[in-house]
Amino acid sequence: MSLRFLKNAFMGFISLVLVAGSFASGQDRFNEDLLKNFTFRNLGPYRAGSWVTSFAVPTAPLKEHLYTLYVGTRNGGVWKTVNAGTTFEPVFDGQAKLSIGAVAVAPSNANIVWAGTGEAYCARSSNSGDGVYKSTDAGKTWRNMGLEDSHHIVRVVIHLKNPDIVYVAAMGRLFSNNAERGVFRTRDGGQTWEKVLYVNDRIGAIDLVMVLADPDILYAAMYDKVRLPWHYEMGGPESGIYKTIDGGKSWKKLAGGLPSGRVGRIGLDVFQKNPDILYAVVENGNRRPPTQPEIDLAKKRGSEPGEFTAGNEVYRTDDGGKSWRKVNAGYEAALNKAPYSFNEIKMDQNDPNTVYITGQSLASTNDGGKTWNGLSWPSNGVFQKAFGDWRAMWVDPENSDRLIFGSDGGVNISYDRGKTCHHFYNIPLGEFYAIGVDMEDPYNIYGGMQDHDSWKGPSNGWAGEVTLTDWVTVGGGDGMYNCIDPTDSRWVYNNREMGAMWRLDQKLGVQTSITPRREPGKEAPRFNWTPPVMLSPHNPAIVYTGAQVLFRSLDRGDHWTEVSPDLTTNEKAKQRGAGNISYCTITTISESPLKPGIIWVGTDDGKVQVTKDGGATWTDRTAKIAAVGGPENFWVSRVLASPHDAGTAFVAKTGLRFDDFRACLYKTADYGETWTALNAGLPGKPINVVIQDRKNANLLFVGTEQGVYVSIDGGRKWVPFKNNMPWVKVTDLVIHPRENDLVVATYGRGLFVTDITPLQELNENVLGQDVFLFEIEPKVQRIYGGIGNYQLLGDSHPMTPNEPNAVVINYYLKEKAAAKVNIRVTDPYGKVLREINGKGEAGMNTIQWDMRVPRPQGQAPGFGGFGGGAMVDPGEYVVTIEIGDKTFTKKALIPKRMGWSLGPIPSVIKD
Repeated sequence: MSLRFLKNAFMGFISLVLVAGSFASGQDRFNEDLLKNFTFRNLGPYRAGSWVTSFAVPTAPLKEHLYTLYVGTRNGGVWKTVNAGTTFEPVFDGQAKLSIGAVAVAPSNANIVWAGTGEAYCARSSNSGDGVYKSTDAGKTWRNMGLEDSHHIVRVVIHLKNPDIVYVAAMGRLFSNNAERGVFRTRDGGQTWEKVLYVNDRIGAIDLVMVLADPDILYAAMYDKVRLPWHYEMGGPESGIYKTIDGGKSWKKLAGGLPSGRVGRIGLDVFQKNPDILYAVVENGNRRPPTQPEIDLAKKRGSEPGEFTAGNEVYRTDDGGKSWRKVNAGYEAALNKAPYSFNEIKMDQNDPNTVYITGQSLASTNDGGKTWNGLSWPSNGVFQKAFGDWRAMWVDPENSDRLIFGSDGGVNISYDRGKTCHHFYNIPLGEFYAIGVDMEDPYNIYGGMQDHDSWKGPSNGWAGEVTLTDWVTVGGGDGMYNCIDPTDSRWVYNNREMGAMWRLDQKLGVQTSITPRREPGKEAPRFNWTPPVMLSPHNPAIVYTGAQVLFRSLDRGDHWTEVSPDLTTNEKAKQRGAGNISYCTITTISESPLKPGIIWVGTDDGKVQVTKDGGATWTDRTAKIAAVGGPENFWVSRVLASPHDAGTAFVAKTGLRFDDFRACLYKTADYGETWTALNAGLPGKPINVVIQDRKNANLLFVGTEQGVYVSIDGGRKWVPFKNNMPWVKVTDLVIHPRENDLVVATYGRGLFVTDITPLQELNENVLGQDVFLFEIEPKVQRIYGGIGNYQLLGDSHPMTPNEPNAVVINYYLKEKAAAKVNIRVTDPYGKVLREINGKGEAGMNTIQWDMRVPRPQGQAPGFGGFGGGAMVDPGEYVVTIEIGDKTFTKKALIPKRMGWSLGPIPSVIKD
């Protein structure tokens, strides 16, 4: 054996050790801090607003009472204005959960603010919280004060003079029983809690009011309901109104004319100037005989009139709850839309006969209930020009003309008792179900929003920014999926809740209904609330959607064929449950981009099925997933056929509707014969979506109930991908195939976008190198419009700047640079066009070249002080990084220069 051989063998061994060491250290270096340079742009659209849950206004001093407002939102955190709504700032984004049920300000100290987390509704998409938070500096910082298992907090009530005495009304867990529910009291500012009103582990508190003149007197509404993934039982005998006169030591259940039996959600309010007067809106689920108009209508139709559900009823007491009288007819349709997510009642504290009730529209009376307005839609009552589905209210006790009401359309304020109103569209909220992108340049993002249609907006705007006016509607209803033909974005396929589906011709603006139907004699399609839609990656004229069976169209939706049997458990007892719930339905579809006919399907009742022959035969893979820990009955939130291997797929399941918050993610590489769990390292947050990068098979993203996580090693290690995006609920993810942008759909804060190009190269080997210069993404030069003073003036109009109009240079340094980092841009022949001082921080670094040469020395800047040197022509350039004696080079391509056409260009449909 030669000495050279031994030397080479030894050096090889050393190399292996060094490589292994770099891999280990590479794993350690892949952390949240490494990703800090990735900045998300929040694109909106904010013009529609979204679900508002609560308001809090300081009682004093006068300036704060008039100009300061806290807004609690369903999934967007807490927002604050100190200038009467000119601007709003998020004050709760540093917390783990952004679902807010209640906000309150101490009457005696405007700096003490409480937030109860977990929206207090029983909706299909309701999200839980993690207790109550307290701020002693007007929302700048927060501290969790306990009650973490209460999940859904509806009220925080603070003593008039002693801010350490606080009461909390908690609904408790939504889908399961638990003991931390009812009414709680603290007398030491939240250090300790007493449960002062408790019925059992199934009954929660749904409203709470205090008599300010005598804070020992409180009224609480308790709520008897059952929420299952497939059924909602709206009420029961344990619902009722309770009263205490000793600060919660003892309680009495009130009767005296109130309904009993099947009773659901109750809302309360007390008239503070005479606290013997109290109103209650009561969801009465008992049956009643038909009215004469209902009898006449039935006879006209040739049928016998039957009994009806009593519906929402409004009661009033004038003796502190001893006796009650009903003050409405009791069968107003506008009051009866889903009371489980409405039924708040507020009084005008200067007039006991003026009352407001949340619902589809705002019902109101000015004569104590003799007559009512706002019982129809569109509304004939207050706030007629505002979006409906009202959820929260605040009536100024000092000025009855000043009303602040919140709905699914955000926050509205009136200064004339609701005759007119102003919409605060400057709170960046939005609840997306699903999103899609087209291949235009710049590309557009499409998304379906809760209660707000489907929208289309640009990734970059024509004037250098994206504003409210850049977004247009492309579909109606509760917008759901939007799929765009990648070869011709003229064609958009979208749907709304429960399966109604359209094909939109964007060139002509013509919408065609393409909802699938089944043959006569077959059971009607059983669509999920959010039915999936997919275009075949092999032919965009092939469209898929799902009910209990998979539908396929070969001609853009004009005709449909069933290509599966019932793929659900088909449990009859769980189908079409009360509460407008459709169950045993298909929730997600994915066809392999590599081989036509390989299709994966997931259902809400836990089934995962695959076909390899276009639907001729199907194989149930549910049990195989269960064998590695995937609960059989968990909702399948996403199936994803890999773009890298025909036999590889990913499955995400969610136990949200069982109050089980495990992360459930699984992968197969053999068409589902065997599975591997990929949830190691993921926190206890249910997963709503998983996506695999098209370029790098090891680059994975998941969207969870609280934010986005990323893996660069195929799912072995996960890291939060957060930065300037809060821990908001994420419902969908898309990676644009050309621009490499990650588009994030949130259910609370609209859309977020960031460029992930460097992540597509990032791996353990890169992290082990001293310096690494990433490939430079081609960059189009954009000439923006917005000539002159076109912008809306003032501070109330939100806008998002376009991505930088610059070539972006990303590089990695294992350690902080000891020498100067110099970046040089040249043409292909070596002529230096620009020299830039680079950053030398350890980790990822980003530098931008604005595609211009320096302004000649002595040349004045352009109009208004703007403008650099001349813009370089499109073409190929060379970027070189020098760090000490090390040099790294990459090509940079500017493929073209683009501008925008101004104004609409109509087309002739018919002449």
